[in-house]
Amino acid sequence: RARAPERRACPADIMVSIAMGEGDERSALLPETIGESARASAHEGGVGVGNGFNRWASGKRVAMIAVGAILGVCGLVGGYMHSTMPGVAPKEGDPDFRRLPPVDFDDKTLLIVVGLPFSGTSALEGLLGTSGVIADLCKADTWQCENTQLLQKMGFKSKDADCDCCEDENTSISDVTAAEYAYAYRDFANKWWDMSKPVLMDKTPNMLCRHRFVRDAAAALGVSVKFVVLTHHPFSWNSESHPFNEEYYAENLAHAVDILEDPSVDALQVRYEDMAWNMDAVIESVKAFVPAVTNLDPWHSSLSDDSKGDRGMGVSEYFQQEPLEWIEKDLEPETYAMLCQLGYNEDGECAASAGASESPSGYVDDMEYDR
Repeated sequence: RARAPERRACPADIMVSIAMGEGDERSALLPETIGESARASAHEGGVGVGNGFNRWASGKRVAMIAVGAILGVCGLVGGYMHSTMPGVAPKEGDPDFRRLPPVDFDDKTLLIVVGLPFSGTSALEGLLGTSGVIADLCKADTWQCENTQLLQKMGFKSKDADCDCCEDENTSISDVTAAEYAYAYRDFANKWWDMSKPVLMDKTPNMLCRHRFVRDAAAALGVSVKFVVLTHHPFSWNSESHPFNEEYYAENLAHAVDILEDPSVDALQVRYEDMAWNMDAVIESVKAFVPAVTNLDPWHSSLSDDSKGDRGMGVSEYFQQEPLEWIEKDLEPETYAMLCQLGYNEDGECAASAGASESPSGYVDDMEYDR
């Protein structure tokens, strides 16, 4: 999987000229190293990349090339930072995180934990927190230690938002810009995260469809970012309080596929079923993905003081009391195709996807679960 270019100090004055290929949708803050659709020349001189450039760039699809791995995101952090999703322009008055007290992000890793809502992300967060080296947002006293209420208080997200990854009058996938995430994360570092720890975790399921904004915010802050994506098979989704809905599930599963197949980010897939039936594999994969993590305790949860009931239980303790059930369901070929892309094929998911409009591709794990 592709790694982000090394970040180095910016030259004091850099002048950049940029030409974009038609239809390019890379972000304005993503250091580009391929150079297929963007060209840049950098000159040290008397003219810096600043507000003038940003006024020119506002509303345009612009990318930055890492010139000699030096340019990176220099000059853009003070202006409009935005994703270049089709039809999405930067917000007027995007905040400048440099107005906040400085934060030392050296040797820190931003760990973003995402998944479908009510799919087990809190259990995964509680497991990760037992490492002792991961800081969470629980000190902010928000619902399930997530960022939504904090972003609402900042005015970045509507308090009337009534869905996670949808488009309606109160919610949009682009409702929080890269500039706003960058501002929020610097604010979290000043107020809520324990900065003595090397890994800063944000577990908020609705960022499942917003990973490019977060990626660009991290690039602006100069902090490494990694995504842990929890996937949950329909056959093990048997909740009575949040029953399985295939249309909703498939819409969100497409975002999980998007993150895991995006070469511009570092992402790890964790399967909910593995937390029940193959915990050793989960622990080893997390330790390999986040080297600062050397130990995880599945019998305890770091959320035991912040969450009630089963949310505060250790994952292994929970599944000991509530063994995971595997109940087959009739699914659309398109849903099977995405499951196949995510490596699920224990029950013939790849073959069942034959009627999908696009053939599945990617890694397929034929490991049989000991259910």
